[in-house]
Amino acid sequence: MLTKVAENIYRKTVPLPNNPLRDINAYIITGEKNLLIDTGFNRPECEEALQSAFEELGIQETDLFITHLHSDHCGLIGKFARENSTIYAGETDGELINFETGNLYWRMLDDLFIKYGFPKATFGRNTDIHPGRKYCQDTRVNFTYVQEGDVLHYGGYNLQAVETPGHTPGHMCLYDAEKKLLFCGDHILGTITPNICIELSTENPLQDYLASLQKVEKLDVQTLLTAHGTPVENMYARIQELYRHHQERLAEVQRILGSEWKTAYTVARDMTWEIDCKNWEEFPAPQKWFATGEAISHLQYLYGSGKVSRMERNGVYHYQNSDTM
Repeated sequence: MLTKVAENIYRKTVPLPNNPLRDINAYIITGEKNLLIDTGFNRPECEEALQSAFEELGIQETDLFITHLHSDHCGLIGKFARENSTIYAGETDGELINFETGNLYWRMLDDLFIKYGFPKATFGRNTDIHPGRKYCQDTRVNFTYVQEGDVLHYGGYNLQAVETPGHTPGHMCLYDAEKKLLFCGDHILGTITPNICIELSTENPLQDYLASLQKVEKLDVQTLLTAHGTPVENMYARIQELYRHHQERLAEVQRILGSEWKTAYTVARDMTWEIDCKNWEEFPAPQKWFATGEAISHLQYLYGSGKVSRMERNGVYHYQNSDTM
């Protein structure tokens, strides 16, 4: 579905087949120059859906802005960038996207998760189950990097880059102060809470994420354009809900730890998840990966604040509440 959401701004719902997210909102700004914000996975269903929007709008060429490194946002760069296209991203995530194309990113991420207790795959690598690896951008990208405060001019909008690390190490939003409009990628979502997962080049992603929420909370926003799900009517109320969610998660993690030393994988097994499965053994393998990543981010936050202790045993991190030692 192609929907006009503001003057010269269109939202295209791009399907994500066999994925719990179901779809992604790609945004197209039209004018003397066009700008596509995020793309969908590198798979035919996504390409066809996005191409239909271009045909409906009569667009032949576009520049691109990539909010962050996840493949549902950048997988189709190579299919929609033309020779004269400018492809914008923050430097941190842009470098990681190009790192992905050589598979170094996935090998290192696999080793990182094993260090946090994720079982080593019997065959291949654990990241073979990751949808982001299956459908990622497959060639290196010649990015034009934007920094905090840089302004892009498209369709009558003055879009200021806002760095919002947390969901990924270099997540970026675009903000028009005069129009009070924010393209927020996965930083704020209405129907689900953004996955806060350990990534390469970050030690405490939840701390980064909460700081980024505080940063965005200071902006004057009336129109919030999210990358997934239904529109968010009140950004400030949603931010408060996200604060409460993570405080509840942190308390749950500490309850699960009790007085024992546990790995992030073991903690994830006992956390509450909104997935229709009887038990952890029935969890789809990719969801175990994301759940473990969430557990890691909350444990690392607690470790960083001194509320839990961490030790390495046989090459694997274990955590325990500090007040039980």
